[in-house]
Amino acid sequence: MGRFFLQAMGRPSHAASLGLLTLCVLVLLLFNSAWAEIWVCPRPGQADLYTDREYPGCKQLGETKTYSPMEGSSTSRPQHVAPAPAGPRASLPYSPPPFHQRKPLPFSDVTLALPLLSVGQDKLGSITGSWTGLVARLVVGYKADGRGPEILGDSNLMPVSVYSFHTAVAVATKAVGYDPRYLTVRILVPMRLDGPSAGGIFAVGIAAALLGDSIRQDVCMSGTIEQDGEIEAVGRLVDKMNACRDLRKTTMIVPDALDNSHLNFTGAERSIQVIEVHTLIEAYSAATSQSLRQVVTQ
Repeated sequence: MGRFFLQAMGRPSHAASLGLLTLCVLVLLLFNSAWAEIWVCPRPGQADLYTDREYPGCKQLGETKTYSPMEGSSTSRPQHVAPAPAGPRASLPYSPPPFHQRKPLPFSDVTLALPLLSVGQDKLGSITGSWTGLVARLVVGYKADGRGPEILGDSNLMPVSVYSFHTAVAVATKAVGYDPRYLTVRILVPMRLDGPSAGGIFAVGIAAALLGDSIRQDVCMSGTIEQDGEIEAVGRLVDKMNACRDLRKTTMIVPDALDNSHLNFTGAERSIQVIEVHTLIEAYSAATSQSLRQVVTQ
């Protein structure tokens, strides 16, 4: 078909050939940029760690193989969970709740505004210091038929962020003792979001909706969420702090890491207080000024 097209159009000029080659390169860069600055760190006996920060032994996503985040994990997805969107995961991090768990009390849909911090590219193939502060809409509701969790994503959520969102649902429901079979949760993001760094605020928001708490208006957060409830380190926190400032927030919650000492100084320059946390329990307390506790059941 390509030969027929060239014969019909005539022999392309040198400039046209060069333009076609440039277009192909740009398309390839666009494809690869979707995974820019996302690393996968294999951990024997545990789920792989997805992060936007490079560590020894970690490889960039898609560099040599397609990783399964549940590889080596003993957890599996129950049959009632809807298939996950296409992405670098083989299954969702859910374990069926025990049969003796009490049925949750019905509640009306809860909608929360979640501040998200994003960094990206100004042009194809070029990682820059650009940052964006955006506000996502989180809707958490009661699923009366008990066939959940029903997790509805957003086309602006890229695969690693989708996986992070699913993990946040599992961790948050477990943390507050809510049976996920009676849960529907939806996230609406106004622009493209990639990477795992919003996992922590996703989990805080879901737990807050189930407990009836509010997220402080002055708070932003960046940090991945692990299945054991730990908040893991992320990169480019200074850029994300700029996004936090753009959202007019004055407190930034970050993972507790050894090399975060410069953030307090940077935060002072931007009139932003930095709070370091290690677990979802600590992050929840910092973000809501409430304790992470169990939901009321029948």
